[in-house]
Order: sequence, then C-alpha cells, then structure tokens
Amino acid sequence: MSSLPVAAVLPELLSALRHAPQVLLNAPTGAGKSTWLPLQILAEGNINGRIILLEPRRLAARNVAQRLAELLGEKPGETVGYRMRAETCVGPNTRLEVVTEGILTRMIQRDPELSGVGLAILDEFHERSLQADLA
Repeated sequence: MSSLPVAAVLPELLSALRHAPQVLLNAPTGAGKSTWLPLQILAEGNINGRIILLEPRRLAARNVAQRLAELLGEKPGETVGYRMRAETCVGPNTRLEVVTEGILTRMIQRDPELSGVGLAILDEFHERSLQADLA
C-alpha cells in the first residue's frame, strides 16, 4: 500500500462511496488526492460508469491526466483521458476523464443526469468559481 496520507483512509472512503451520495475528503497538499486516489477508486471502487475528475485549470487538467496515465504505464486517451476547450484526448476505453469546469458545465447542460458517469470528483474544491458552483 502507498505511504501517501490518503492511503490510510482508502477503505473508509470506498465504503462511504458505496453508501452515500456525497463524500467529502479534506487532506493536505501532496496527500495523493489528485493522483493516487482516483486510480485506487478506479481499481477498487466498483464504480458503474466513467469517473469524471474536475480540475479548475486547463494546465492542471492536462498535467493530472498525463500523470495518471503515466502511473498506469499508458498514454493519455487510453484508460485515463482529458477534455478541455479545443483539446480532447479520450478513447473508447477511457474510464477516468479529467475535465475543466467549462466542459463539465456543458456536459450537464447536454445531459443533466450525466448518463454513463458513475462518480464525479471535484478536485481543488477550495478554488471554487461561479462556473463550478453552477455545475
């Protein structure tokens, strides 16, 4: 198991995800919330559908997706992909999609139920914006 701080709460978090519609996790910078945790949820979480990971900035979205894919030994667009304005890197087997606020807003406008999405993770929630709050 990882030595990252979030590893200690993984079993409790996975249990909470099975029993609650919303789960909040507060952990310090570098705890593994953006990189290690989404991959563990993907592997062990029994999530039906894709996982959407919201990042507040384009650069963060691309970098997080690239790091997640690298940790899987893949390139972005395989298991992990990303979407932002004017740039999409997803494939038919993408299960974890890192998106920006504008993309998530458009996804909800087109499909308010987010069909095919089993979990939405709002990363960097403290960097809230009106667009993210509306989504």
